[in-house]
Amino acid sequence: MEILACYSSIELNALLKGFLFATTKGGYMKGILANPLFIIALVVMVGQVLGNIEYKHIKLGGSATLFVGLFLSYSLKAFMSIDLVIDKTLFLMSLIGFIATVGLAASGNIINTLKKYGLKFMILSFFVTATGGLMTYIMISRLNTPYQVIGSYVGALTSSPGLASALELAGTNSPNVGLGYAIAYVPGVLVVILFAQIMGRAQNTVSKSHKPIEENEYGFNIGAFMLVILLGILLGSFKLKITDSASLSLGMTGGVLVSALILGSIKSIGKVSFQFNHKQLQIIRNISLNLFLSIVGLNYGYSAMVAVKTSGLALLFVGLLTGITSILVGMIVGKYLLKIETVYLVGGICGGMTSTPGLAAAIEKFNEEEVVTGYGATYPFALIFMILFTNLLFIGY
Repeated sequence: MEILACYSSIELNALLKGFLFATTKGGYMKGILANPLFIIALVVMVGQVLGNIEYKHIKLGGSATLFVGLFLSYSLKAFMSIDLVIDKTLFLMSLIGFIATVGLAASGNIINTLKKYGLKFMILSFFVTATGGLMTYIMISRLNTPYQVIGSYVGALTSSPGLASALELAGTNSPNVGLGYAIAYVPGVLVVILFAQIMGRAQNTVSKSHKPIEENEYGFNIGAFMLVILLGILLGSFKLKITDSASLSLGMTGGVLVSALILGSIKSIGKVSFQFNHKQLQIIRNISLNLFLSIVGLNYGYSAMVAVKTSGLALLFVGLLTGITSILVGMIVGKYLLKIETVYLVGGICGGMTSTPGLAAAIEKFNEEEVVTGYGATYPFALIFMILFTNLLFIGY
């Protein structure tokens, strides 16, 4: 205290500024903020806090993690010149962990659901993807940037397989496709998350009681869980050639989802059981989900915001319009023409848009595993139609 008393307030301020400058100059703060694991943990922690803030019965929930990631991604690059690179393996691990757990949890109802709604889910996926494709075709004739607009189609419907197909078809114009994807991806994610939250809140208003998750005494067989993932990766790596320039694949995500749904529904192979404790699955699901959303935000935040600045708002509007119309047409067709129950319909629309963040928001708001069943039943059909319509959009270019 005696030492501090020797300093005036001005000198103390100068000392503090000097310390902060020295640590930043020396790279300490930059080193910490450039550490992917530190930033991911920070995003998840802040996202959890913000997600639990409720205003007029509305709260962001797990989606807050995505928004925090978007904000930090831009801030670190724009203000501190920190170009954060999240290893793709970590991203895929978190995504697969989430998909495997939701697939196993929903596998008990998949067979009955497919018997009841199988054809309807195929029709639903067609209308969702076709609507997005039609809006994209219309916008191509309005804007003089066809490759960017096509990229916005797969971005608005958050389709990685669609993006892969579009990049291959675009050839030397692939950077323009990637730009359109980056711009449209964020509004595409936000629209489907908002849709899931609105529908979940409306459903809860009609019926306050949720179906409780069935309790069981099963343990958690790590070997069986890894087998689900291994078979899913093998299934997702299989490619079916459609044309000389296009092939169809479930991808790693789709493969693991299908694997989890199938193995979970048959329950066991020999002495290997694929029945898991739901509470343990939920813990792994929540951890994987938060990691996944944080990485999505950190990977796309800066590039999307910069792309909007450099390319204008036209593509942002196209992505927003494509996402909204696809959801609205899916709702109208699913509810009034196909008469699919709301919880399955919301999952089906998220599956039609191949939107994992949308699925996460729907699970959180509905608190029912049936939404995953709708997603899983629609997703494979959506992949087929997405690649088909992407190929059609490239005709003439």
